[in-house]
Amino acid sequence: MRFWGLVLIFAAALFSPIGRAETRVTTTKVFLLEDEKNHHWCAYRGKAAWNRAVQKTGAMAVGMLSYFDGRLTQIDETETDESGDWMVFDNYFLDDQGQIVKLTRLINVLPGDRSVQQMFAINDGRANKTATTEKLLSTGKRLRTPNQEWLPDLPIRIGTKFFPFHRLLELPGLTDKAQVCAP
Repeated sequence: MRFWGLVLIFAAALFSPIGRAETRVTTTKVFLLEDEKNHHWCAYRGKAAWNRAVQKTGAMAVGMLSYFDGRLTQIDETETDESGDWMVFDNYFLDDQGQIVKLTRLINVLPGDRSVQQMFAINDGRANKTATTEKLLSTGKRLRTPNQEWLPDLPIRIGTKFFPFHRLLELPGLTDKAQVCAP
């Protein structure tokens, strides 16, 4: 009996919030758009304001920065061509030192009914393709033999300084600003 009493006391102490420091982890999103008319990129803390600005400017290139506990962990970039024939969704992942280590790219091409997902490992300033999957855009059905037709040729960014909005990334307190733009 004495043994079970000690076990209960130990379990209560282990799972009790008393005496434990509470850790609060925060995630923050910053929404981006390219304002071609004014030749700059803008960042918005709020999604509603960003949505209005996308509609107003007709932005063809947008993005999102994801911060985890104040550290940039992911950069998402989406680009559409003017004709609407293709759209590319890039998701870059950063390590604890702020270096890009991985890219997942989804390319949707309306002519040809194609959706191509590519994965890249990024290391020492080089991107190496690790996987490619191709599906029909209309049905999501995986293609057994990849289509060799044209895909948009977009750069793979191996560092944050290679993004067109890199000046925004350099601004102190970016996550605290309601809206800010940089050339």
